Amino acid sequence: MNMPNHTKPWPTIPKNLNETEVSHTVQVARGGSSRVFAVPGYDRRVIYKKYFEPRERPPLDLLVTKYAELDSTSSHYIREHLAWPVTTVHNTDDQAVGTLVVQAPEGFTANLSTGRARIRDLNFLLYEERAARVNVQPATTRQKIGLLHELVSVLHWLQEQGLVHEDLAAHNLLWRLDEKPAVFVLDCDSLRLLSDENGQPLFTTPDWTDPRVLGNEIPRPDNESTSYAVGLLVARVLGSPYWRPAPGRIAPPSEESFPPELGPFVTKACNRSASERPNLEEWLIALEGAATDTDRPALDRTTAPAADPTPTKPPPVQGRPVALYDRLAFAIGLAAGGMAAVLVLVRFL
Repeated sequence: MNMPNHTKPWPTIPKNLNETEVSHTVQVARGGSSRVFAVPGYDRRVIYKKYFEPRERPPLDLLVTKYAELDSTSSHYIREHLAWPVTTVHNTDDQAVGTLVVQAPEGFTANLSTGRARIRDLNFLLYEERAARVNVQPATTRQKIGLLHELVSVLHWLQEQGLVHEDLAAHNLLWRLDEKPAVFVLDCDSLRLLSDENGQPLFTTPDWTDPRVLGNEIPRPDNESTSYAVGLLVARVLGSPYWRPAPGRIAPPSEESFPPELGPFVTKACNRSASERPNLEEWLIALEGAATDTDRPALDRTTAPAADPTPTKPPPVQGRPVALYDRLAFAIGLAAGGMAAVLVLVRFL
């Protein structure tokens, strides 16, 4: 996959384009609601996300306009961390048929032992044994905490802009460790102003979605939904990728690698009662404290087992063999290239 050249200034990109003006022939990813194409020109700084079905323009135009109106510091921050929509691509009926979005920098790509390059999404961090088999090196527990801290920092920045990401899930989160822990968030056309209850269809990933949304208690994800997703991420990245909060019992994972001081935060974040969930400032403080703990040498070790050509059978989860769930979840993350795994249309508002 050709990656953008970040040594050059950001090119001039129109806020609106007719679909006939967007040249695209090379597909780089496919998800449940769109396909993603490389776009010639613009110094390879954007890619084209083409929807299967046209959408109403206003919600997308709002994000495009917001980006155009930001100062240089904020727009640079976006380009380092977020696949933000910068252009609305429309048809002759003035519907949005897609968007040009910021392309992830090169450091977020993994060169696999299979000879292929893939964007390094969180599935490579969750399913480490299988990731090791394709030559993706594991992270230490301290590095994982650093990645989670960086992610919460990005989500906190969005919250300060009055925005919430409606589809936080493993396949939408990229990571790298070359210089320092860094993250890049995909599917940013799923960003919504909290003040805007738009009528767009809500796409989300059930295993990562606030049960208040799935249970129709609230129409769309909110700030407390973000804290819920962070709780799942902390539990699954630092503990077990198969962890799920159980009704009446929301104890965090008991694995040795899981920092015990984060346990109460996971318990509160994954509680059905949103009023108990930590805000993002509290998450940042907790993660920073866990990352700087110098009395636990285990934080500087990886937890990934050595690659074994003979897969073992982990204990079952909810009646299904974990090995099967592992294969399905990891395959989805790779097949979709991290751009969009199986997205479920929850409702049309």
